Formats: sequence, C-alpha cells, structure tokens
Amino acid sequence: GNSGRFTTGKSIRKRDKSVYKRIEFGHWEADTVVSGRGKSKTCFATLAERVTRYFIAIKIPNRNGETMADAIIKTLSKLPKGAVKTITCDRGSEFSGWRKIEKGLQCDMYFADPYCAWQKGTNENLNGLLREFYPKGRDLSRVSEKTLEKNLALINARPKKVLKFKKPVDLFNEFLSMCCT
Repeated sequence: GNSGRFTTGKSIRKRDKSVYKRIEFGHWEADTVVSGRGKSKTCFATLAERVTRYFIAIKIPNRNGETMADAIIKTLSKLPKGAVKTITCDRGSEFSGWRKIEKGLQCDMYFADPYCAWQKGTNENLNGLLREFYPKGRDLSRVSEKTLEKNLALINARPKKVLKFKKPVDLFNEFLSMCCT
C-alpha cells in the first residue's frame, strides 16, 4: 500500500545519467526481501553494485527506517571511500532514514519512481537469485548468518554473461583495488 511512502528525497531523474551506463564503480541499488506473510518481521536488506553486480544481503530484525539505515551504514562503511557514491532504492518506508544514510556514508541517495521496479533492475534480478535459497514464504528469522554468507558467496562467484563471464566477486575486488586503495 501507499501509506508507507514518503515524498522527500531526490528522484532518480536527478541522478547523473552516466549511472545508467554502468561505467563508473560505486553506484548501488538497495531493496528488501521479506519473510512470508505472518511468519516474522525479519527480512534481508539487499545491496547490489551496478557495474560488477556484486550482491550483499543483510539479515535485519524488522524493516523500520532506523534498522535499515543502521544496517546499510554498518555494512557499506567497511568499504573504502569512493566505493559508495550513490544508492538508489524505492520510496518504501524502510528507506525513510535516507538522510542518516547519506550522512553516514557521505553518498547520495536516489528514489525510483513508484511502480518502476525496472529502474533498479540489478537488485530485482539478484533478489531472484537469493529466492533460490530462500523461497517466498520462508521465515527468514531462522536463517543463520553463516549460511547466508555461504549462499551470497555462491551467488557472487557465478560467472555472468553480462560480465563477459567474469565473477561478480572478482570484478568487485578488481574495481576496489583500482578505485579506492
């Protein structure tokens, strides 16, 4: 429903057009993968880097704005400066802490238009891969961090046609060493 939407924050239309072209490293998409209805509030915050298709999922106890902001900051602040330039997400209430994220990571956040999931297609696609491990309807509170880490490693180690059959993890590390050391 629309009750959880908010109108502040920069529209994706204000985002530099170059981000579409996937040339520059450090532009991320953020999303949420939730537990089955009535199962639990536990969900995954998911992050995908657009050039390398590198994928991160963080288990969080609920999807309120504060929880989400803290998880994203904690995870992405481990990366060197320059590895997080922008984050694009939707206007779901879980991203209402966007100001805190911008400040914490010194990046810009942009918001896709409602009902335009294709504007953050990288993440939608990778959430699909995550669903192979955690089908819809699953209670995500039962997922152990260790298993999640292992499954993410498998996803990031799959060679991708779109990356000329390189693995996201290799490409991600390559870009990290070039851009940000």
